[in-house]
Amino acid sequence: MKLRELTQALASGSDVRWGHDGYHVKWENLPDGPAITITCTANGFGGAMAVSEMKDCYIKETTQ
Repeated sequence: MKLRELTQALASGSDVRWGHDGYHVKWENLPDGPAITITCTANGFGGAMAVSEMKDCYIKETTQ
């Protein structure tokens, strides 16, 4: 994804993932201000996303 696609997906509430379904992407308020973060769903570890990591983001498709 590009920055515009990513921010629009997050703003619309899409389930954005990074690399694979085990990493969740979201907006988070950090001490220096809001940032896009990546969090591992298995262990809760995460951090602010680097610009170079945006290309691996995708919207997780829902199954019904």
